[in-house]
Amino acid sequence: MGNKRKGQLTTDIEWYNHLRKIGKRFFWKGERIAEKKMINENLTEIETEENKKL
Repeated sequence: MGNKRKGQLTTDIEWYNHLRKIGKRFFWKGERIAEKKMINENLTEIETEENKKL
């Protein structure tokens, strides 16, 4: 896999880890944590932009 897929946060270097039996849990746990972090950062960015407009 050469690129990141749409909706995935990890790169191709880390991507193959989810193919191993033990790696599945760690890979997808990392994806969920990264997604939550990205959402929180986007929300705070939007809130600061709204506060600047007021």
